[in-house]
Amino acid sequence: MFGPLLIICALLVFAAGVLWIRGNVAKDEDSLVTTIDALLPQTQCAQCGYPGCRPYAQAVADGVQIDLCPPGGQELVVQLSELMSVEIPVQTLAEPLILVAVIDEAECIGCTLCLPPCPVDAIIGAQGFMHTVLSKDCTGCELCIAPCPVDCITLEPAANLTANVANKPFLLKGKGCINCGQCAPACPKNLLPDQLLKLGNGALWEQAGELNLQDCIECSLCDKVCPSEINLAELFAHGKVIEQQRLAENVEKLRIQDRFENHQSRLQVKEEEVNQRRQQRMNERLQRLQQSSEADQ
Repeated sequence: MFGPLLIICALLVFAAGVLWIRGNVAKDEDSLVTTIDALLPQTQCAQCGYPGCRPYAQAVADGVQIDLCPPGGQELVVQLSELMSVEIPVQTLAEPLILVAVIDEAECIGCTLCLPPCPVDAIIGAQGFMHTVLSKDCTGCELCIAPCPVDCITLEPAANLTANVANKPFLLKGKGCINCGQCAPACPKNLLPDQLLKLGNGALWEQAGELNLQDCIECSLCDKVCPSEINLAELFAHGKVIEQQRLAENVEKLRIQDRFENHQSRLQVKEEEVNQRRQQRMNERLQRLQQSSEADQ
């Protein structure tokens, strides 16, 4: 009597377990894809062979090579290698040269064929008028070059780029921290200079930012009480610039990603409108054929 009931209960428990596993695995996979996507440069250039950064992030999570992103360069390969626990491929990427598209205004015929391929809407211009590339928004993806019928678009090195402070070595002076704790009471902003120093030594400026690094006013009071004579204020100023650059890069990534998504949405709407008009014409043609056939009868 209880046999069938026990079997039904067991099946219900098994089904619930399967659903729970599927739900959690899906969440873990989505979290991994999001983490990978955050590391990508968000140029949406399709040079990796995928239509955008998010699809490539999904592919990397599924086991595709981690060195297919030229704009990310070797730094990205190292980050993905550590994240995915895979070896760095033998053929490593060179440091990417940042390029932007330039339109020869004298040769441009205003055909607008370069506008739809641009994934971030970095080209402006109307039919019959000369086009211009917004260098600030251009990601150098090359997608606009092939559609141009007069070959008036070229890629040139981006000018006036901000130097990357993170790549510049910083000379830390002094005899080394002895954990005396005298720097903390001296800080007028109630920071923890000794903890910020440890994070700075490990280049962990993002974590230092969580300890309010940006609140440092670089007054050098911590330097004056440091028995090891460490140049703390200079180190913190250096770290603040690096962290500001990282935050600015993240904001720029989100901005480009939004432009890409808006561009894709607009193309999708346009494609749907074209399909609707095509379907409407087909329906009208079929209706005319049907009316003609009925008239002949």
